[in-house]
Amino acid sequence: MIEILIGLLVPVLIVGAMIFIFVRRGLQMRELCEQGVETSGEVVEMRVVKAGKSSTKQRKIVYRYTDSAGASHSHTSSVSIEAYQNHQEGGPVQVVYSTKNPAISAPKYLVDQARAALGK
Repeated sequence: MIEILIGLLVPVLIVGAMIFIFVRRGLQMRELCEQGVETSGEVVEMRVVKAGKSSTKQRKIVYRYTDSAGASHSHTSSVSIEAYQNHQEGGPVQVVYSTKNPAISAPKYLVDQARAALGK
């Protein structure tokens, strides 16, 4: 009986965690659209990650930026193939970070896409 409950609970927890992550990032993107400020950052690392057993690859850039208070932040972001090809380690990247919480950020082109989708 316990095994059945655990077998049912684990998938529910996994789906719940995925929903939480998507909702949280959506709220962060809305915050960036409404209260974001643009800055220039530096690409620290570029990664290509294979997604499971499929041949699908995720392209990620790790970037670092400094907010208006002088604090340094870094973030890893999944990006499109074009954005990945347009950047290089050590090179610049345009970033938008939240004035409310400067640790929240995204590449500018993603925020521009979100603003367009929200009509802002």
